[in-house]
This record gives sequence, structure tokens and C-alpha cells, in this order.
Amino acid sequence: MQPIRALRVAAALLGASAVSSPLSAQSVFATTVVASNTNGNAGGGVFAPGNALGAPDGPLGVHSLGTGGSLTLGFALPIANGPGADFLVGENPFLVAGTFFASFAEVAFVEVSSDGVHFVRFPARYFGPAASPGAFGIAGIGSYANLAGQHPVLATAPGSDVQDVVEAGGDAFDLADLAADLAVVGGAVDLGAIVQVRLVDVRDGVSLDAVGVPIHDPSAGSADIDAVTAIHRQGEVAANGPSVALAIATDGTIVVRLEDPDGWQDIDPASLRAALFGVPLAFGDVVGTFFQVQAVDANGFTLVQPFPLPSELQFSLSFALKDLAGHRSGAQRVRPTS
Repeated sequence: MQPIRALRVAAALLGASAVSSPLSAQSVFATTVVASNTNGNAGGGVFAPGNALGAPDGPLGVHSLGTGGSLTLGFALPIANGPGADFLVGENPFLVAGTFFASFAEVAFVEVSSDGVHFVRFPARYFGPAASPGAFGIAGIGSYANLAGQHPVLATAPGSDVQDVVEAGGDAFDLADLAADLAVVGGAVDLGAIVQVRLVDVRDGVSLDAVGVPIHDPSAGSADIDAVTAIHRQGEVAANGPSVALAIATDGTIVVRLEDPDGWQDIDPASLRAALFGVPLAFGDVVGTFFQVQAVDANGFTLVQPFPLPSELQFSLSFALKDLAGHRSGAQRVRPTS
């Protein structure tokens, strides 16, 4: 069977179109509003915290954080630290007509807790212009890293896989990015048992990223939360599941590793997904246009984009796959410029 499997994987790498895989499991979404502070409904919007529970349901079914406000959501089954991204946050950004790479994005910090007391914040970065885009301005996709609100939500489309990093859209978060945080190292936060996710609105030009850079987003209102979706949950992470590792260097070079400990034959070619600027594209088109196959071994494939890119070229990439048993992995990264 190995030659047949090899041909199937090769076909996917060379251009087979992605195939949707419906998934409906309400329990993968936030189930409880733990706390909400809208700062007196500052900035206007839709103030209904319950709208952030359950599945994504579009731009009208959201909760506005309020300028500088926050929302804490609870999960019936803890989110776990699995291979690649572990949960998705859906805000309500939208691609700006006539562009492929810009969105109206009101962003929020993301924090997690395993006990509801100690929270750690994802190390946010801002790579956009050093000025406010204005009340109804736009931002290039790739301007924000580890912030929610940049990538449009796609999971409301019929038949969408709501846990797939590419197919569901939204912003993906990998708990491994928090491994060096002192609260994690000291044991106050267990990345294998996250029970709460807190979203904190970014204030244009006032809030700072992880290295002290002011973050700019449209200042007309606040981030609007649609849903938070668990990808990996406690007790459901397979020890032999597949993994996607994606690294983008400051010079724009890229390394993607797609693998499975049971061997590359266990990767389901029909599940291979890719997106640029959050826009899903045929996997083979992305690979064939931008990447070279650097290595193939018993467990998987290493793809590279080896050429430095202009410093002003900002972008985001997403990849996702499953094994034949349905275990999944995905990754989403932006190109850092500093």
C-alpha cells in the first residue's frame, strides 16, 4: 500500500484541492461567561456576553468588549496543549473590498488560566505602521501576532470544519508559545488544563505589545467577540497524532514541517489545507508557487521558502492536516519584522 499512499500524498502536495470535512461538536466552544467588564459600554457596539458562547454565528452575533474592556469565558472540558495551535478566537474582522491582504481589525489581547485565578497573556507583537489607522481605518493582515481580531471567521459557511485552523478562519493560538512564562514554569498555570480564556480590548496607541511597542487599530470602538473554539482538549490529544510546525523568520524565509510519528503514510492527503492572509487556497497551489520540498523522510515532509523578502512585505500563513484516524494539527504565523 505504501506506493499508493505516496502517490496520494504527492498528488496533494502538487495541487489536489482541499476537501471540506464537516464537524459539529458544541462542546468544543466556550460554554460559560465567567466575567464581563465593558467599561460602561465604552465605544458603543453590541453588548451581550452570551453571544460569545457556542459556535461562531456571524458579525451580528457578537459581544463588544467595550474600549479597554474584557470578557472571560469558561470551557466544560479544558483546552490542552497539543501539536500546533490549540484554540481559535473568532472576532468579526472583514477583508476590505478590492484587497487580498487588508482587513478592518479591532484586536484584543488573549489570556488563559487553568484555575480562574492566575492568567498568562500571549506575547503579542505589533508590526504595523507607527500611527493610528483612524476610526475606520484598515490594517494589513500580518500586522498583529498573538492578538485576536485579524483574520476573518470562515466557520459560519455550511459544512465548515470549525476546528480546522484554515477552514474555520479566525485567529489561532498555540499554548506552547507560553511555555517560558514564569507563571507556567512555576506551575501556577497548567497548559494541559486551560479552563478559562480572557479577551482584553486593545486601546489604540495606548496598549503596548510584549516588547513595549504601541499597538494601533481602528479606534472607533472595541473588539467584538464571536466565539472561542478549542482545537485540542484534555484527554483527547493523541500521543501519535500528526503535527504542523511553521516558522517564519524576520527576513521572510519560511520552514514548514508536516509529519506523523506513525509515518507519512498516516497523513490524510484530503485534509491538507493552506491559507495566505487567512484566505484558503488549494494546498498544492501554495506549495507549488512558494515552497520547495527540502526533505522527505519516514515521518513527513519539510517545505521551505528560502529567499529573503522585502522588509515591508507583511503576511500570514496557515497550514492544517489530519491523520487517517482524524487527529488534527494546524499552525498560523505572521511574518515578524523585528
